[in-house]
Amino acid sequence: MSKVSVAIFGIGGSLGKPIIDAFETGKFDDKIELPIKVVTRKDLPSTDRIQYIVGNLDDESVDSLAQKLEGTDVVVELLAVEPVLLKIVEEILQKVKPKLFLPSEFSVDIDQVNTYIPGFWSAMSDHVEHVRESGIKTVSIVTGEFAVPGSFMYELVSQVGIDVKEKTITHFGDPNTKITICKLADIANSVLSLITLYPQTIPDIVRIQSDEVTFQEVIDRYIQTHNVELKVVKTIPKEQVAKDILTRFESGFSLDEIFLYLQAIASQGTDKGMHFSEIHNELVNPGESLWKWEKF
Repeated sequence: MSKVSVAIFGIGGSLGKPIIDAFETGKFDDKIELPIKVVTRKDLPSTDRIQYIVGNLDDESVDSLAQKLEGTDVVVELLAVEPVLLKIVEEILQKVKPKLFLPSEFSVDIDQVNTYIPGFWSAMSDHVEHVRESGIKTVSIVTGEFAVPGSFMYELVSQVGIDVKEKTITHFGDPNTKITICKLADIANSVLSLITLYPQTIPDIVRIQSDEVTFQEVIDRYIQTHNVELKVVKTIPKEQVAKDILTRFESGFSLDEIFLYLQAIASQGTDKGMHFSEIHNELVNPGESLWKWEKF
């Protein structure tokens, strides 16, 4: 297999720096053509490893960006889930025709969640479907919860039911329910590994995990590291949680409530969107031969 050329849309979010850092390690240099191309709104200095392409994702930029990305084998999308931006990317992809597209999902398994919250995150699922319909191999990467020391699952913990201000806990379902988590470096390495595989050998959905934890383990760690007492004020059965979250979703999705959605989805258990009976760690990192998965 010859070296693959790569383009990335958006590096301003949580995964931008880890993925750029992974490219900088040189771990996959024998399989990836350098420099990679990164489309960004900021005018950043290019290097022999990364070529930054300044461009706004709007109707006027479609043709010019498609021309600059002509011949690209793999496109990685790290954009916010905004329908207008996603539509522009779709138009660019239809012109570039890469062999592989990795959309900016990196979270729950949308298909699994849709079995009890129909229409959840439809903007992204529609985006993926549109790209697939254009004949481009599209692989969704499912990661469960991000686990970021100093941030998600360590300091930002409302997704496990902790109200930091009130020092209380509201359990959704069994607190011993398992949750798949991923460290950002592991996601970045998985992206690079998938880029180097033959697209035809990759399933349409790839589920990875750095580790698995329970709600209670996250709560216990928070209590220990913050030397705080937390009081359980309510326990809601997972069946009721599913009904409540569906009602809330039907009344209108709010990004401000994303941690509530994540807690509700995780509470539903295995193969309901946030913990999986089948993962693909061996596909992206056989026998941990490429890197060691990080733990919680």
